[in-house]
Amino acid sequence: MIEQARKEQRVTQEQLRLLESQIEARAQLIRAMDNEVRQVDDRIGEDEAAIASLKDDLAELRKEYAHMVQFAYRNRSGYDQLSYLFASNGFQQAFRRSRYLNQLGAQRLRQVHLITGTQTSLAARVEELQQQRKAKASLLSDQVQEKRRLDTDLTGQQKALNSLRSEEGRLKETQRKQEKQRRELDAAIRKAIEDAVKVKPSASGAAKPGKLDISLTPEARELNTDFEKNKGKLPWPVEKGVITGRFGKQPHPVLKGIMIDNNGIDITTEKGASVRALFRGEVSGVIVLPGAGKAVIVSHGVYRTVYSNLRDVNVTKGQKLDTKQTLGTVNTDENGSVAHIEVWKITSDGLVNVDPTSWIFH
Repeated sequence: MIEQARKEQRVTQEQLRLLESQIEARAQLIRAMDNEVRQVDDRIGEDEAAIASLKDDLAELRKEYAHMVQFAYRNRSGYDQLSYLFASNGFQQAFRRSRYLNQLGAQRLRQVHLITGTQTSLAARVEELQQQRKAKASLLSDQVQEKRRLDTDLTGQQKALNSLRSEEGRLKETQRKQEKQRRELDAAIRKAIEDAVKVKPSASGAAKPGKLDISLTPEARELNTDFEKNKGKLPWPVEKGVITGRFGKQPHPVLKGIMIDNNGIDITTEKGASVRALFRGEVSGVIVLPGAGKAVIVSHGVYRTVYSNLRDVNVTKGQKLDTKQTLGTVNTDENGSVAHIEVWKITSDGLVNVDPTSWIFH
């Protein structure tokens, strides 16, 4: 997306935000690699300790086996074994000596098997250790490459920032225009949602100001429950994209001292990308904002999802939608192709903005 933006237009705030998102993603990748390297180091330490333990066991087994072999050598002939038996003080002692010789022979065989098994385990551990060291070397190499890419991204970010700061007047005018569009969008969304929700009458029959009716039909109640159950699992509204504008108050990416209050999130996507419904529901409104594209409001019980900065819309009010059903096409302007997504919750006291990031899958 950054490369496409560079080819098609001059440096914009959206390019800067894309670079910031790329830098953040790369920094997360480097942190993940650091963690993997530490885990490999831990496994290497465990294996080295296991190898040392196995070597100690092997030395002890060989020492014991050597003693057995020495004894067996001294009593290697059948005559020596018979002499050892006949030298007994009685039948019981002779029987015990006979059992001892048999057990000694069996123990020697067991000791051979133990030594062989320990050697095999030791060889396997050594091989595993070598593989882990290769994996660590590969990880460290990848990490070095990622850090180089990060340095390149940081350089590109600084160049973009310097370029934008040289056009402060244009940026301030763009910021005023965007703030005006945000206010108009906010007012239009509130009006569309509030108009669709009945105002509760008081006991005297008069309407209570500010009180909204949040009673739901059984179908809407089930939809509301399913929507809440899927929090954090909802699909993205575009097939490919990156969040370049976060929810809530945040400093302007270029202009110092200016804060942006975002009611939703901005997702930069490809030119002409389709914008899709986050969840099944019903179209409760289609808004046309002169100079700022179109917006679609979808109802999910007491929740409303809003999709704005659309070039065209192919759904109508009252239409039932499935999850990921196409609503329209993202609008492309001087800042690129940016879909704006909001999530609202209707309460008896009014409308509440919630962060869409916590609802979509990550």
